[in-house]
Amino acid sequence: MAIVIISSEIKNVRRDLAQSVAAKLGAQCISREQLVEQATQAGIPVGKLEVAVFKQSTPRERLARLKYRYLAFVTAALCDLASQHRDLVYHGRAGNLLLPRISHVIRVRLLADEERQLQQTMTSLNLEMEKAKDYQRRLQEDVARWVHFMHGTDPNDLRGYDLVLNLAHLKMESAAAAIFSMAQLPDFQTTPASTQALGDLCLAARARDLLGRDERTGDIDLGVSAQDGRLTVTYMPQQAEKAPAIKALLASLQGAREVVCTMALTNLLWVSESFDPDSSSFAHVTDLAQRWGAAVELMRLAPQTADEEGVCLASAEDLTAAGPCLPKEMDLTGGIQDDVVTQPAGADGGLASTAERLISLGLFGGGRVLVGGGEEVVVAIKSAPHYSLVVVGDVFVSKSPAVRTRLSRELVAYVSERVTLPVMSKEDLQAKVVFGAKQFARLALYTAPVAAIFLAVFTFQEPIQGFLGSPGSLGMKVLAAAAVAGFVPLVAYLYGNSAGLLFKWLRFE
Repeated sequence: MAIVIISSEIKNVRRDLAQSVAAKLGAQCISREQLVEQATQAGIPVGKLEVAVFKQSTPRERLARLKYRYLAFVTAALCDLASQHRDLVYHGRAGNLLLPRISHVIRVRLLADEERQLQQTMTSLNLEMEKAKDYQRRLQEDVARWVHFMHGTDPNDLRGYDLVLNLAHLKMESAAAAIFSMAQLPDFQTTPASTQALGDLCLAARARDLLGRDERTGDIDLGVSAQDGRLTVTYMPQQAEKAPAIKALLASLQGAREVVCTMALTNLLWVSESFDPDSSSFAHVTDLAQRWGAAVELMRLAPQTADEEGVCLASAEDLTAAGPCLPKEMDLTGGIQDDVVTQPAGADGGLASTAERLISLGLFGGGRVLVGGGEEVVVAIKSAPHYSLVVVGDVFVSKSPAVRTRLSRELVAYVSERVTLPVMSKEDLQAKVVFGAKQFARLALYTAPVAAIFLAVFTFQEPIQGFLGSPGSLGMKVLAAAAVAGFVPLVAYLYGNSAGLLFKWLRFE
């Protein structure tokens, strides 16, 4: 069985090639447009997602949840079709990203003949050449925005494809023949491992889709994974009351031999004026959260004015939640009307985009916006005593670097003195938790003398024993005692630091 996925932003080109390949393979052929229609009929407003992305509005938590519902629906649909038919051909914008880590999937990227496509655009839309070129440019930009929003990658990154075909130099029939021949290769045949991987991917997608459809669980962020038929769902501490509903929904899910619901052990609170999901701070915080099995709660410390001090603008629940998925016939807008309130990109200090990335990692524990300073932060922390660590990120960003550093340290010290849990800056987090080049250098610095000491002791055991145990004069005994008193703490210090850094490198907590 082979699964062929053809990707191109030009609908008619990929459709013609997909139908030709499907005819040669005797395979089922399905398009992105068909799956979008099915998703809309199921109550997932794909059109709303597209409108929001194409308008370049800030991706909100609501859109992130809808996005993952849609991806789960499409993945489950493709997996079901693949299990029903010996061969399957799918064509879409960036379908190569839908079935990751499945070895019998052939991912094909089409490069259309630009001149021919330009002529077709001019003819079909009755446009002049310059307007047709502008239309094609805007179409490619919209597709790139959509793919980046859905998958966080560039659709033109050719490393995600097994085969790239330039139709400017290749006829459609020749391209279909090349794909057909490739599908016969042993590299793209099913194996027990690839079949199991596809089954686990399908099981996780079905579970996520089922949880997203139900009104009891559709508005919460869950981590869903499957391995060898064992389904694991992770929820946040504040969602503990949803656990019975999760188990009840998944109890009869076909293909799940076991369902395990686990709660994240604790929360990390990340306080910052601005967030960036592509920053090193984000990587450090999420790395620690994954190691601890914790959720990450975001608190944006917004710039304050004299009349705003201490006003809480939003709470964790105020980030707009997605409503329940309604079937299309029950939704008067058909799921397409753009009723999402948009705001300029960056107006929220990166809070929404960071929340979206955390949702994709299964680590989002909520978010809030707070206007004020240290006192307001302390009150907020004490009102939710389930944190294990507070990380202070980029605050006072409008100040000069020197003033920003001083005020940040004062904020960390102020909060530390008034709460009973560790509080550290992002620099402290990197130094104490993250293992980087400096830590490698320190590990080498401590390990080298420890190794030399142990080597010397084992090499010169008899002279050392003679020095320590010889019945010499009082002065020799005092010298031996002094040597031991100075040597043992030195070895303990070097060995302790070396072992601690080694355990940190190996991620032992």
